Amino acid sequence: MRKEAYRISVLTIVIIIGISGFSFGQKEFITLNGKKVEIFTSGLENNREGKPVIVFENGMASKYGNWETVINEVSKTSAVFAYNRPRIGESENDSIPPTIEHIINNLRKMLLVKGLLPPYLFVSHSFGGAYIRSYASNYPDEIAGLIFVDPVDFTKKKGDGDLPYLEIGLTQKQIDSMFAKPYKKFKEKLYADMPNFYVEEVKILSKLTQDEFKECDSTPLPDVPVHFIMAGGYSSAGDDRGETSFDKEKLFRIDSNLKIKRWLKLLYPLKFGKFIYCSNSGHMIQIDDPETVISSIKLALGEFDRIQKEKTDH
Repeated sequence: MRKEAYRISVLTIVIIIGISGFSFGQKEFITLNGKKVEIFTSGLENNREGKPVIVFENGMASKYGNWETVINEVSKTSAVFAYNRPRIGESENDSIPPTIEHIINNLRKMLLVKGLLPPYLFVSHSFGGAYIRSYASNYPDEIAGLIFVDPVDFTKKKGDGDLPYLEIGLTQKQIDSMFAKPYKKFKEKLYADMPNFYVEEVKILSKLTQDEFKECDSTPLPDVPVHFIMAGGYSSAGDDRGETSFDKEKLFRIDSNLKIKRWLKLLYPLKFGKFIYCSNSGHMIQIDDPETVISSIKLALGEFDRIQKEKTDH
């Protein structure tokens, strides 16, 4: 497909050297749907045909600056692309809901206009995992690997959310009572108080959850390096349930064990599937334990090279 058909234009290019913590890189804006999107590239001298481009997808309402330490290291040997979704950072509001289709189409267009051709090694955090999983469903032949850093649980089906509470000893009636009205009030308050860029992504996550993430995993994972990195550090911060009759940390551990089982089932058929557990890291693993994310990326790149070598040998 011709790039001209995308109607994309590059607005500005600003070289960043040692600014905002990045060792070296290039910040610029690409216009999509008449609005500018903030992107960051680094290591473009390493961009070569057949060599994976490392693409970062942020967590909910998050900026690419959270990947700073990771990008500084991996861009020494690989081309790197990061960006802020519409409404976030300096990316303008395009007034289009951040649906799976909209975001992955935007991402693909931006990569192509920058001359960053497949294969792509996608690295995502939290909610970003839903986007890269969907990209892999839609464009499996463009994927060099997938790294999910403490991702949203896109394997969750209806009823799975109740399982941790049932295992800790609550009845179904207690669970329903705990979440029905309080959750509705919580959501109404959230929509009223939180900034637009956050609310819009919460709405998309809510719809994906209701639909059992069918839009994300419409096809099986491609047989490429796939790594799940899970945060094991428990924190009560952000837990708005107040006083409860159960141990919240115990509930967190039960929920983690259930997710591990579901995630491992995805990895069983793959030749290079890996699960990494970070016992002391909080949800922001790329900040708390960037070395683990860096190691995962380097490992996945090595695994991709092995796959290519095996293909040529045969």
